[in-house]
Amino acid sequence: MIGLRRRSLGISADRVRVALILAMAQLLNLVAMMLVARLYPPSVFGRYATLAAVAALIGGVSALRLDVAATTAIAGDARVLLRTAMRLNAAAGAGASVAGILWCAVLGNLDRVRFLEMLALGALTATVGISGTLTYARVRDRKYGLVAWAKLLTAFAQGALQVGLGSVSRTPAMLLAATAVGYGAAVLLLRSKRSTADGVAGARDVLRRHRGFMVASAPASLINGLTMNLPLFFAGAFVGSAAAADLAVALRVGALPSALFGQALMPVLYGEIAHQLRHAPARARATYDRALLGLLLAGGVLLTGLSFAVYLAAPKVFGPQWSGASSMLALLTPFLISQFAVAPLSQTLSGVGRNRQQLMWDLARFSVTVAAFLPVLSGWLSWQEGIALFSIAMVVSYAAHVLLSRAALHPAPLPAAPVGTRTSAPNGRLPEPVS
Repeated sequence: MIGLRRRSLGISADRVRVALILAMAQLLNLVAMMLVARLYPPSVFGRYATLAAVAALIGGVSALRLDVAATTAIAGDARVLLRTAMRLNAAAGAGASVAGILWCAVLGNLDRVRFLEMLALGALTATVGISGTLTYARVRDRKYGLVAWAKLLTAFAQGALQVGLGSVSRTPAMLLAATAVGYGAAVLLLRSKRSTADGVAGARDVLRRHRGFMVASAPASLINGLTMNLPLFFAGAFVGSAAAADLAVALRVGALPSALFGQALMPVLYGEIAHQLRHAPARARATYDRALLGLLLAGGVLLTGLSFAVYLAAPKVFGPQWSGASSMLALLTPFLISQFAVAPLSQTLSGVGRNRQQLMWDLARFSVTVAAFLPVLSGWLSWQEGIALFSIAMVVSYAAHVLLSRAALHPAPLPAAPVGTRTSAPNGRLPEPVS
């Protein structure tokens, strides 16, 4: 009976298995973070979190979305795209190390500790980028189970090393190196026996055919990454490593419901909206409204309860030095609820062809994020007040996205497309979600 029910919903046993493995990886990340928080001082964890966010941002965009393009390209093009993407990943890692060392030299604080930190930063940047590229390569091969096992291996390897090495040296460089080893383990698992470096003629033509990913998708990904990491960058640069640590723990714990449920719900919810757009456009907005209301109610209950639980348990679980993380999570709860509700549906604008509106929304959200912290930089607001203002700004931004999406899904019948006009994305893929 359960098997029949799963098949009627279009959910295979393999998909359930993949979802469970991904959930295990997220829970393992949370457990590792709890242990690391007890072992390492907040100042060390805060600097690590800031540098790790830099590595994730640079590594995540270093392939210029050529890895994404490879998922739908023909075989010959895909080899060129993946080969180029991995070269860019490696170059970004080396560039991050060199730039970090030069920056420390300019500031006059380049010593052995900073030098090792910058080397570890480059290694983490490269491994994050290469593991991401290989993930898309295996997605192209439809090896979703392998991708899930790679994420679980990453969580286990980096968590075990971070905790194990904590008894040897409790430094940001050690945490960065352990994280890089975790992503490196995923690289080894995801590598294919087939070489992606085989020579293919016309590489320049291949890149020209897929330049849209480099000139449009990559900047949008960079803007999204900057927006989501800006509070952590600001804390690490202007407030202090301890404040960055509290914020990092709050964001990591607060993101757990979205990581566990949002990623699983996104293809199901948006898939239903896309189905309505193809077959019954007048019903699409009602489907969107029902999904949004359900996500909003579920997110409100989950994240409010989580915030209250962390307020009570944070000093006992993480240690008394982490009591500030609970107040950070409480201030971020409105933002996290709105993110939980809207992010799984954030493909809607792009799905109906409103890519320009989506880009403008991304730029506006980044602008209001910057504006939220300017009063803190000027001394008009405290750090906690700045976080509260940021949380409110994000709620307003996501509300604007809802209004734009609902307007795009107006129940009036859509005009018929002229003969020969595309009715789907040129690459046949659904656009990626916004965090």
